[in-house]
Amino acid sequence: MSRSYRSQKESVTADRRIQRTADGTPVLPRIIERAPAPGDLHPLPKRVLRTLLQRVPVEYIYGLYRIELRARDLPLIGSPFAWYWVSERAIVLYSLPPVLRFRWLSTEFRRSLNRFHADIQSDGKAFTVSWREPDNMSLWFYSYVFTHELGHHFVEQYKTKNSRIQSRNAEELVADLHAKRFTDELFASFRKQRSG
Repeated sequence: MSRSYRSQKESVTADRRIQRTADGTPVLPRIIERAPAPGDLHPLPKRVLRTLLQRVPVEYIYGLYRIELRARDLPLIGSPFAWYWVSERAIVLYSLPPVLRFRWLSTEFRRSLNRFHADIQSDGKAFTVSWREPDNMSLWFYSYVFTHELGHHFVEQYKTKNSRIQSRNAEELVADLHAKRFTDELFASFRKQRSG
């Protein structure tokens, strides 16, 4: 029985179809780094992102045209942190200040911050979030923001194979599940390094 597109794993399809350099390495999406908003930084600068992309499974980068680092719209923080632009097959990541301020924090959002050792303070009116180690902010942004958008790209890239997700809530949940996979793998690699 021959294998059809629908019966093949996404990794097999991507590995067969992705463009490669002369040495056989998959061609990564373009990364465009624009200046962050005044006082901001890019939690995943271009050089770090390029290194991380080399570890991302090929099925998540196949079909992704570009990743763009942009200044956020002042004074908003995290509205949004990032977007996946379906029509352009692009992920846009917005800059952030080193200290984040929010009027409220959802339980899930607070859990993600705590997992990456964020310092959360409250004055009764707002929450202030910071990291003693800037690398922890980068790891949080990779795990909570960037990989979520990779999840959106994955869903879009293979929608004819896996069928379209019918609601926005379900789509967000699936993107969260993909992000959780990346985060779990990241923590597993940390544990392996410590034990080895």
